[in-house]
Amino acid sequence: MRNQELSIKIKPTNSSSNILYEPDFIFNDVKQYLEKKYPDELLIDSQEKVGIDFFTKKILNNENFTFVKYGDGEILCMIGGKGENCDHHPYSEKLGKELEKSFVKLLKLYDDVYLAEWVDNLVKTRESYVNVNGLKPKFADYECFLTLKENLSDKKLLNFYTLIKNTKRKKIFVGPKKLKKATTMLEIDNYVEVPIINAYSEYERVMKELVQIGVDRNNIYILCCSMMSCLICSDLKEINKEITLLDIGSGLDPIFGERTRPKQPSEEECFKYFKDLLPGNHNFEKTQNAIRLLNNLNSSF
Repeated sequence: MRNQELSIKIKPTNSSSNILYEPDFIFNDVKQYLEKKYPDELLIDSQEKVGIDFFTKKILNNENFTFVKYGDGEILCMIGGKGENCDHHPYSEKLGKELEKSFVKLLKLYDDVYLAEWVDNLVKTRESYVNVNGLKPKFADYECFLTLKENLSDKKLLNFYTLIKNTKRKKIFVGPKKLKKATTMLEIDNYVEVPIINAYSEYERVMKELVQIGVDRNNIYILCCSMMSCLICSDLKEINKEITLLDIGSGLDPIFGERTRPKQPSEEECFKYFKDLLPGNHNFEKTQNAIRLLNNLNSSF
């Protein structure tokens, strides 16, 4: 770094505080003070990063927003990487170009889009896309909607999904068959199934179904379809910007019996945490799989 730089982090001492819900007020106070004390000596900028409390208040207030992830898989695909992401969805030149377009459109055209922030060696690559296109993204905690052991230490995640379940707004879930039980857990109105591998291969069919359902004002979309989620967010926002889009990735996986990330809790831990949301006849997926295996073995004799 050729020049000096000072970063100051400001966050409320009470996690339920509303003081940063409109962060511009705080920033303007600090900026005015520094400009008065050090006239023409400082370049002052701010970078907002929000968490689950912020989005919970958005749902409570019936305010629309978009939470979207461009993680290492998406960035690798955008720069022409070969192979597949951690969920075995393959990279392709076509998908990479579409991800680039969606990245720019979402962050340039809409002021209610929040980009999931993560710490990774590809952050500088993401920043190059931001700088080249003159973007100023609003950031959000990457893990705020994920079912991780750390997130089960309080009721914030439960409270958020309880609000989603109880809202009267139309809810659409886009995800693989293994997560279809989420439609009951969250009282989803419409379900669009995607392939568990290479979801992008059926992108046109998925978008056609979503359009047929109706991209109506105040719809809530919950997306668990890997890199394709970013494209869905961009294309649905283009049809109607007054909607809420949640790209939660692997967020529901451990609830329904599949741990796909290192920090995810067991299915039993998830059941204990989410028991008030799950139906009374909920069965553990591992138990169901064991029963299916035994039935198959018995039928072979």
